[in-house]
Amino acid sequence: MPETVKVGLIGPNDSVMETMKAAGSLEGIELIPFIYQHTEETKSIINEHSARIGHWLFSGPAPYHFALKEELIDADHADYILLHGSSLLGTMLDAFMQEGAVLSSISVDSVPRREVLKMLKDFDLEKMEIHTAPELGYIPAEELIDYHEKLYRSGHIQAALTCVHAAYNGLKERGVPVYRISVSELAAHRAISVIKERSLSDLYRMKQLAMIGIEIIYPSQAQQRKTPFKIERQELAVNRVLIDFAEEVKGSKVGMGNGIYFIYTTRGELELYGKSHHPEELKDEIFANSKFQVRIGIGYGRTVTESEQNVRLALDYAREKESGIVIYIDEGGKVTEINSSGDRLRYSRRSSEAKWQEALKGASISQTVIARIESLSRHYAKDEITALELSQWMNSTERNARRILTELESIGVAEVAGEEAGRRGRPRKLYRLIFGS
Repeated sequence: MPETVKVGLIGPNDSVMETMKAAGSLEGIELIPFIYQHTEETKSIINEHSARIGHWLFSGPAPYHFALKEELIDADHADYILLHGSSLLGTMLDAFMQEGAVLSSISVDSVPRREVLKMLKDFDLEKMEIHTAPELGYIPAEELIDYHEKLYRSGHIQAALTCVHAAYNGLKERGVPVYRISVSELAAHRAISVIKERSLSDLYRMKQLAMIGIEIIYPSQAQQRKTPFKIERQELAVNRVLIDFAEEVKGSKVGMGNGIYFIYTTRGELELYGKSHHPEELKDEIFANSKFQVRIGIGYGRTVTESEQNVRLALDYAREKESGIVIYIDEGGKVTEINSSGDRLRYSRRSSEAKWQEALKGASISQTVIARIESLSRHYAKDEITALELSQWMNSTERNARRILTELESIGVAEVAGEEAGRRGRPRKLYRLIFGS
């Protein structure tokens, strides 16, 4: 059975009805209408119904920007119907007919200036004088009313065109000739089609397989031989924590041997868990109950094989770190490191630089290490570093950092820029990182 996307539609009655009509020809989408008299009613609508709506569609930019300003929505799960020049042209023709004359000067709000200019050019109307209200953000209806009225009273315009229902009513009450720019069926159809594709993509993404790998960091072999029963009790404690975690993310736990456990779930469940929990919390809970430190790697994939490959690779990356970093690797090869403070570092494990791929054939450094250093360089906005600084960036020894910088120099990704000034003893080399644009 095909997925149906539920979308909350917010706007004044006429715009909502026109949009509902446009949605009638599209399968796989259910529009749930919410009608207001004033833009500000958007707040109560979203607060009351957000639990059952995954995506919001606004009839125009005013309610959309109002909702953003009030932090009621995020841009990834909301859209508005962009009013094109065709909507403006239709309203202008209606104004000409009702006024019984061709209007040479008008004011417009909520339609992007570029759309206005394009419409004038396309229909050879460039001699018309059109004043456009500021486009950015939410503008209260009262301010729009004042904007249009001031232009009319000063003789700069003959009529006002507005998209905002409350502004239209307010201007009529003040005796300003005003016409309402309504949503065209074509614009509504386009907006709904885009939302449908985005929402379906989100649904499939949330159903994507996710695997969480947890690896116990055991004490030395000698210590294990001294306290074998203690180790077993600690492992049982780890299992109890992981069973509770697997239940919370609606997953399944599998022991892989050698202190490694995989938990299978979906990306959607894991991201839902992440909204109220930090990845570090699982490590802390395991340690509190078992006194074992663990590594955590998370792999996403389109198939079981791909997600398992990524979770194993994530654990490999985690083994290279001295501090407790949680590693994510997605289906596109993007690596995300999250440290105990919640800071995120993202880079790709696949280098797109052909010159690096060629140079790396004889080098003892991987493309992944180069990509990580490039990301760190951008993160800290610094392209000249010493081995000490690089060791701090990568949580490694200074000796290992010197080796990496020497390798980078040999393949042309770094060059010696001088020596660190103002130090006693042996001066440290200062390297300039060269990654190109």
